Amino acid sequence: MDTFAAILRRIEQKRQDCAGHGFEELEMAALSSFFDLTQEYDSLDDLYVISVTVPRVFFELRSNLYMIDPKTESVKWVASSHPHCSHDEDRVPHYIRITHTPYQHGRARVLPIQDKKIGGSPTLPHRSSDIIGAYEVNGGDDLTEAEVSFVQKYVNRVGYSLNSRFLAEQNIQHLEFINNLVADIEHNVIVPNLRYKHYFKKMTEYLSINKEIESDLDHVLDEVKAQEPQLYARLSETVERMVVLNRAMFRDQEKIEQHYKDASLFLETLLRPDHFLFGEYILKKAPCHLWREIVVPQLQRHRDLFVQQGIVVDPMIRDHDKPEDIQVRADRGLMAQVVANLLSNAAKYAEWIVDASGKRVKKVDCTASLAEAFFGQGHDGVRFDVFSSGPPINEEDAARIFDEGFRVTQSESVGGTGHGLQFVKNVVEVHGGMAGLNVKDHGNEFYFILPA
Repeated sequence: MDTFAAILRRIEQKRQDCAGHGFEELEMAALSSFFDLTQEYDSLDDLYVISVTVPRVFFELRSNLYMIDPKTESVKWVASSHPHCSHDEDRVPHYIRITHTPYQHGRARVLPIQDKKIGGSPTLPHRSSDIIGAYEVNGGDDLTEAEVSFVQKYVNRVGYSLNSRFLAEQNIQHLEFINNLVADIEHNVIVPNLRYKHYFKKMTEYLSINKEIESDLDHVLDEVKAQEPQLYARLSETVERMVVLNRAMFRDQEKIEQHYKDASLFLETLLRPDHFLFGEYILKKAPCHLWREIVVPQLQRHRDLFVQQGIVVDPMIRDHDKPEDIQVRADRGLMAQVVANLLSNAAKYAEWIVDASGKRVKKVDCTASLAEAFFGQGHDGVRFDVFSSGPPINEEDAARIFDEGFRVTQSESVGGTGHGLQFVKNVVEVHGGMAGLNVKDHGNEFYFILPA
């Protein structure tokens, strides 16, 4: 059944329900007034008062509203229809208890208020019960069956409105927390991270001084060589060890500095305040070469990971140097993370296969190419493909591969969260492009296409 037909059927059921309840004009006016007032008053305390005063004005009913504190799970009185008739409203009577069904105690009728789980999720996820409170009607033993039915419907509407208000207030609290968190991240993470740039500069200077010392020691060795052969041999061995160590330090320093640059780019791009302010990725686009400025740095960053898997990176960079001429307007930091996700997955899931020639291989390959008129006449695209050898992904899994949290069946033994490909899809689509998967005979090829 399509959505329209389902809604149409549900409305018809509601019409029949209303006819069956036989609500009178006054009761319908009470419900209408309640909803109008919930729109007029904003605060939660106002909503509490409205909930108990509407039955007082329309039906002269005395009522009390009790809510469960989600943190302490204790029952608290929050509103009374006749606040000046007694000084004990703030004390919860002994007979008020949390149940899933209405009950009678003397002249008091107590009805549970349900958590309606608006939008399919609990309003307050840390609440252990699906009951959020209780509505007490005094004189409930005098109500007719029709009046009891109306009160039950009324309390249901109260519950829905309370949940809506809880959700709104919770969202406001979340937004305030997120805004404060962004400020904290900028102050405590982004700014201090910039200091590493100074440290790397100093390390480079120290290593350069070490190279000068090596040169000075070479001259000293030349002077010692003829006069003290044994000392020369000992010093030569020491100098050689120092040279080897210095070269290793140079290489590691370059890798650490590059890792710092990548991590800084990722942090500054992902934690951009505008993302949190607007609730979506806000791009900072600039012209850049997809291959040279985005893909190649990520290939170099993932070189060690590929080597561990028996995959050589350099031929990929060398064999596909022409695509560097293709430009895109993109958020370089976000697209770098898209490429990083695809390369990381390729290295993680690549497996040994026997190719068409009978040769046993483990292969990862990536290319960039021009997709002419992909976005319409005169609007070219730039396509980036990453292929990894291994079992082809089945059709059912392929259809869900970009869904949040989804992982293919054969990858359960490999660690992962199922979030990376959804991130890829989101970022590419925000750029006006598309992401997809081509299943091959001997592996799988993920790709994205951006406007050139």
